Amino acid sequence: MPTVHLRPGHVQPVWTGHPWVFAQAIAKVDGPAPAGSAVDVLDPRGNFLGRGFFSPESAIPVRIVTRKHDEPLDDALLDQRVKAAVELRRAVLDLPNRETDGYRLIHAEGDGLPGLIVDAYGPVLAAQFLTIGMKKHSESLLRSLVAHTGATTVIEVASPRHQKIEGFEVREGPVFGPTVERLVFRERGFTWSIQPPGAPGGGGQKTGYYFDQRETRAAVEQLARGRRVLDLYSYVGGFSLASARGGATDVLAVDSSQFALDCAATTAEGAGFREKIRFQRGDARKVMAQLAEDNQRFDLVVLDPPKLAMGAKDLDEARGMYRKLNALACKLVAPGGLLVSCSCSQAMTGGEFLRVIATGARDVQRDATVLRLLGQPPDHLVPAAFPEGRYLKCVVARVG
Repeated sequence: MPTVHLRPGHVQPVWTGHPWVFAQAIAKVDGPAPAGSAVDVLDPRGNFLGRGFFSPESAIPVRIVTRKHDEPLDDALLDQRVKAAVELRRAVLDLPNRETDGYRLIHAEGDGLPGLIVDAYGPVLAAQFLTIGMKKHSESLLRSLVAHTGATTVIEVASPRHQKIEGFEVREGPVFGPTVERLVFRERGFTWSIQPPGAPGGGGQKTGYYFDQRETRAAVEQLARGRRVLDLYSYVGGFSLASARGGATDVLAVDSSQFALDCAATTAEGAGFREKIRFQRGDARKVMAQLAEDNQRFDLVVLDPPKLAMGAKDLDEARGMYRKLNALACKLVAPGGLLVSCSCSQAMTGGEFLRVIATGARDVQRDATVLRLLGQPPDHLVPAAFPEGRYLKCVVARVG
């Protein structure tokens, strides 16, 4: 088997359990290792550290799948991992259940399947292959997903950035079962109906919906009673619906996508909260500036922008953008009100995010006091040695 040898000084993270082998950690590669092939990873003394798929053009050439020397990296192992992921959610996380059947079914490294993301929308699965190694095993993985879940349809979702790096193509759409016009699912008792990714007119973000904010939406629902709420970058209105059901007196949802706002309005109508929520299409930054100029204030502001830093090279610019956004948001919070500020930028640490919230608040002569820290729910599980996997950061703060 082809072998990847690590440089001295780069062993500890991998030995501890970090699943990524970065390009700068590799001293040499022995044997022919075509893209997507299985390779062994050894330390400078020749000790076995793990086995994973090889992606020669990536900044992360190896993502380790197994650390057992006698365990082949084959379809049988991948099938075991799919089965284990399904059983964990059923037996430990109680997913699916009566109130929620939309959730993250496979979370890449957290489920021992790096390079594979699968979300469940009731009986429909949306699968995204992020590495050429996983893509080469897509047919067997598809069989495993259907066998262990009973899915009626599986949709493959494109990720152009990863596909360009990894060197494979995806035709977005159904790869098993009939075509579906809508993804219909439940989350915390709300019934959602959204277009599948790649649908004409603008399908969903990611695999269609942001399941990673489920617990933060629940927290906002608890905080919303009697409050006037501003939901920025609202997408299909998850925070807005939660606020309305939680007893908010008034909710303003702002997003640049008419598709997303229409979807939110339909869901609100079905849930009986349409009269409580106002929807405004526009750039959140411009809307915030206009609201401030109009002396509008809110008791609870939710700020959940898209990813602003794709990688470490974008961090400096992202810090400045997060600071400006949080300054604008703090200006709109009534004295003693609450800000729920979120970042899904993996490259930004929790400490850095707290600093940009603090500096943004001070830019507008306000103070932010942290009440609660939140992140992704347990179906987005993360290895203990993999801090990059804890990408979602949500801060609940009182703004004085």
